[in-house]
Amino acid sequence: MDTTNARPQHPAASLSSPDAAVRRVRGRYLVLRSVVGALLLPCSAGPLAAQDVEAALARAEQAYHRLTTLTANFTQTLVNPMLGEPEETRGRLFLTPPDRFAMRWTDPSGERIVADGEWLWAYAPSSVPDQVIRQAVPQSGPSSPQLFGQFVDRPLERYTAQHVGEETTDGVAVDIVLLTPRHADMPFRRAVIAVARSDGLLRRISVTEESGQRRVLVFSGIRTNVPIPEAELRFDVPRGTRIVTP
Repeated sequence: MDTTNARPQHPAASLSSPDAAVRRVRGRYLVLRSVVGALLLPCSAGPLAAQDVEAALARAEQAYHRLTTLTANFTQTLVNPMLGEPEETRGRLFLTPPDRFAMRWTDPSGERIVADGEWLWAYAPSSVPDQVIRQAVPQSGPSSPQLFGQFVDRPLERYTAQHVGEETTDGVAVDIVLLTPRHADMPFRRAVIAVARSDGLLRRISVTEESGQRRVLVFSGIRTNVPIPEAELRFDVPRGTRIVTP
């Protein structure tokens, strides 16, 4: 495949597609600067004892189950060896567990993924302005309402865990934990999460996907258990677009 002029791909690329237009969306993954590899396995501290890793994950699980809502700013970067120079995107995240979720991009503006409790909608107007992808809501992966829960809900049942570092992210002290799936039903090879010591919330998620692509989401300005306007968790189909259901 010639990728010389390939444009970065929107996260909607994780969705399957029935026609060439949707495949074009799939071709728009953004790529991450190679330095992010250092974020995937930080080594600023030696391994913790198993009970300490368990304590960090327990803190994250308890924080997740206390959530009724979460909002945050996000920066997403990806590395895909098939594509060109690295770039990043950013926007705003909205979450109402267990099944409502939205990522609304400010850069590129207008792009969004919304899980409304029934369907997952993905719209990438900078690439394919005349269509919207609609599909069943996935339970894991970057487009899932379980963006956090898939890592911290019963984590020791789902993963083997290893402490790989300590650092400060956006002024917050975090423990860095490497998670390797115990079962083959996860759409990634490994994940590295940054668990805040203060409140147990995740400040960063780094994932190596089955394709070899790496994805990093960094969160800031986190607010929990605050009202979210209904419009943020609803997808209104833009006039003049067609709905494609894989």
